[in-house]
Amino acid sequence: MTAATTTTATTAAPAATRARVGWGDLLWLTWRQHRWTVGGTAAIAAGLSALALGVAWHVDATGHVEHTLLFDEYGYLTVAQALAVAPVLAGFLIAVFWAAPLLSREYEQRTHLVVWTQDLSPARWLAGKVVLLGAAGAALSAGFGAAVVVLMNSVNRHTDGGSEFLPFHSDAFEVVPHVQVGYALFGFALGLALSALTRRTVLSMGLALVVFFLVRGLVASVWRPYYASPLRSVAPYDPLPENGRNIAWPARDALMVDVGYLDAAGAEMDAVTDTSCLSTADEADGYGRCLFDQGVRQTFVDYQPVDRVLSFQLVELGIFTAFAAGLFALTFWWVKRTHRV
Repeated sequence: MTAATTTTATTAAPAATRARVGWGDLLWLTWRQHRWTVGGTAAIAAGLSALALGVAWHVDATGHVEHTLLFDEYGYLTVAQALAVAPVLAGFLIAVFWAAPLLSREYEQRTHLVVWTQDLSPARWLAGKVVLLGAAGAALSAGFGAAVVVLMNSVNRHTDGGSEFLPFHSDAFEVVPHVQVGYALFGFALGLALSALTRRTVLSMGLALVVFFLVRGLVASVWRPYYASPLRSVAPYDPLPENGRNIAWPARDALMVDVGYLDAAGAEMDAVTDTSCLSTADEADGYGRCLFDQGVRQTFVDYQPVDRVLSFQLVELGIFTAFAAGLFALTFWWVKRTHRV
């Protein structure tokens, strides 16, 4: 008798897997963790924006800026000048108080060992922070900047000559929403990168404060005047001018880049020419004649015209956005490289 051999196929039970943390859950967790920071900042920005818009409405309604607030302590013009500075500080606050503690606190408290599990990689955790907090910071900065721009325009319309806030002055130039977005992104990326590199909250906050203002100052003073080749205004030099030096000054709303003297051939004179004649300043007409004897025949002013303001602002937005992109890339690379579970 032959026994029939049968093979019974058995199906193994599927291995249990944990659901991957979705982007919606990640953003919700980020919001839950940072809601007080974002909400508090939004409340302050909304309050200051309401103040700016309210003052602008009253200035337009009355046609002048001679009003005061808080029992005549502060005039509308003083309020406008103070609010003009506030958006410039937005990127700094985001760098120091939003981004700098973000990673360093996780490292110091060792919570990254729990958060960055197999279900949630460091890159995805970091991406959730960047998307929610970076976008919120940029939106708040842009919104507040837009409100202050409305106030500036109202003050200029009702100020003699409309010259209280000139387009190339740092307050008016930097407050516009598109430039504010660049500063906010740069501030957030800078604080985040320092937070990842140092892993120390106080140290990263201090470095973010210093580096943010150093970079901003460098760009504003060294790069901004040369985003495009300056125009030159030239005038003949008169050693005996009626009203001081006969410099060919451009319009008041232009950005001054350089000023100096030219010889008969149109070549720029060395700055020492100006200082070498200081000893004759006490003599009647001595200073002007000394410069003329030194060979000065013309004066020049290099400047950026006001119609370049928008293009310069877009260039500055591009610069700080590029800075932010590089810092974000550095942060993601560094976190992935140094992560140990």
